[in-house]
Amino acid sequence: MPSLLALTVVASSATAVMNFAGWWFVWKHDHGAEKMDEKKISDQIFWYFFSYLLPLLPAIITILGPDGGDIFSAGFTSGLVTVLAITMGVLMIGLSISNFNWIRRENERAARPGETTESTLPEVAKMHLKWTTILTFFVGILWWYIVFL
Repeated sequence: MPSLLALTVVASSATAVMNFAGWWFVWKHDHGAEKMDEKKISDQIFWYFFSYLLPLLPAIITILGPDGGDIFSAGFTSGLVTVLAITMGVLMIGLSISNFNWIRRENERAARPGETTESTLPEVAKMHLKWTTILTFFVGILWWYIVFL
């Protein structure tokens, strides 16, 4: 069985990569969304922290725990990683469910007879949305695996 350190580093890295992939391949192409460079600097900092730094915190804490640098105690490391893993599990599963609902609503909209409203995403972005949704779901499952380890 893999160690907590290995699982947490993999889950943290996969979360940051999936957050970037979702933005790069899908949501930056959304015609209705506000562009990141048009947002206030405080909004940009929040989204960078939320998307890339927060997912890496469990790995950093685990690396500083007994399996890595031995700066944090085993109880502190385990407790904090569990709380952050629950948070990341809820966020990643929630994100995948949200993406799945967007796909479903988009398919229903496109199937309506006489529908002339153009989608806010181009076709290529919709194709990427499917695989990013599936991988985001699996990353969420990995976080829940870490919680119940």
